[in-house]
Amino acid sequence: MSTDLTESPVPLAEISQGPNAFEAFLDRNQMGIIVFAILLAIGAVTLVIYRGVETSRQQTAGAALTKAEDLAALQAVVTEHAGTTAAGSAMVLLANSQWTAGKQDDAVATLRKFISESPAHPAVPTAKVNLASKLMAQGKSGDAAKLFEELAADPAASFIAPFALISLGDIAKSAGDLEKAEASYTKAKNADSSFADTANRRLAILKTKPPGEIEPPPAPPADPAAAIKASLTPGVTIAPSAPKPETQAAPEP
Repeated sequence: MSTDLTESPVPLAEISQGPNAFEAFLDRNQMGIIVFAILLAIGAVTLVIYRGVETSRQQTAGAALTKAEDLAALQAVVTEHAGTTAAGSAMVLLANSQWTAGKQDDAVATLRKFISESPAHPAVPTAKVNLASKLMAQGKSGDAAKLFEELAADPAASFIAPFALISLGDIAKSAGDLEKAEASYTKAKNADSSFADTANRRLAILKTKPPGEIEPPPAPPADPAAAIKASLTPGVTIAPSAPKPETQAAPEP
């Protein structure tokens, strides 16, 4: 052969005897990996503890809300268990109690605060319709209409949207806008809810005009027979009629 192979004193099986890349990585970063594993374990334990504490906190707040029966107790739930779901629900109940107690402005302020501070709370749609209804009762139809419009357009409030539409129809009717009222009632009627019958009744009387006032009929003439009957009834007296003047016969011529 023209080319001779150069012999090597090192056997082929012993050419690559050093650590592979993964083992080298482990050797270089062994301490960092251990620290990371410890931190991961601590994080998992902390998460479990946090969830346990949070669950306990929520349960404690719920128990307090269940026992709250007056303004002071509801206010205590709101203050002492702030940030819990029960505290948010307590604010809605507190507003109703304030309204019943005659503190209308306080009730409105409580509902506004709850809606602003807890936008993700499941009771927000209920709080909005509650607030809008109270604003209507105060004669603030414009502010109420804005809230009802938000509810009608919010997919998360679909369960209460028909009521919001009926309320918008009532506001439009009071303002004399019968076409807008009819449109709102019709949307509520077409919604698959228990408010459909109410919307139907609103539509039925929407364009009905109230009856006008008419003059009462004249009193009937006195019935002579009834007067005679009354005179024969014990305890009933009839005023005597004036005596007729006597007619004298004319003298004969």
